[in-house]
This record gives sequence, C-alpha cells and structure tokens, in this order.
Amino acid sequence: MSAIVRPRGSSAALVINLISHCLYVVSIPIGYFLSMFSVMLFDAPDSEQRWTIWAFYYALKVYPFMVVAAIVLAWIFYKKRFYKWTYPVNAVPVVVIIACAGLMVAFGD
Repeated sequence: MSAIVRPRGSSAALVINLISHCLYVVSIPIGYFLSMFSVMLFDAPDSEQRWTIWAFYYALKVYPFMVVAAIVLAWIFYKKRFYKWTYPVNAVPVVVIIACAGLMVAFGD
C-alpha cells in the first residue's frame, strides 16, 4: 500500500480555503444588502465632493463581486498547485473590509 503523498502546503491551503470561503459566502448577502443602501451615503449636502465617501461607496459596490472572484481564483490556484498564491487571494476581501472600516473611523463625522 502506498500512502498518498501531498505536496507541502496543500493541507493548510485547503483548510484556509474552506474556512475563508464559508465565511465569504455568508458575507455575500450582507454585502448585497449594504450595497443597496450605499446610495444614501450621498444624502448629506456636499457629500459627493468627498473622496472618502466615493471610496467607501465603490468598496461597498464591488465587495460581492470581489468575493466571488477571490473564491474562484483561490480554487484555480489550489487546483494548479500554486498554494502560496491562495493566501493573498483569500486576503483581498478582508483588505477591502479593513479599508472601509478605516475610512469610517478616520473620516466619519
């Protein structure tokens, strides 16, 4: 009997893919809900002149699509055995969430 030999890093990449993608799938409906109401960011007078509101608006709009793209790309990299590339691809939606939170904290009124 021969044992199944897995390349180094494949099990860690698999676990990170599964956990992060489960969390991302749960966050997609929340992202769509926030995306629907993101136009209300421009209700205040002269709010369309602030770059931070525009950045926050586009980050909310692009988040659901970015999550789907990150999931697909991470599994493509996993299938092609580019395990070290799955980590940054899985981190991209988290970076957008952190950027949105940072914009709210730094420039919120």
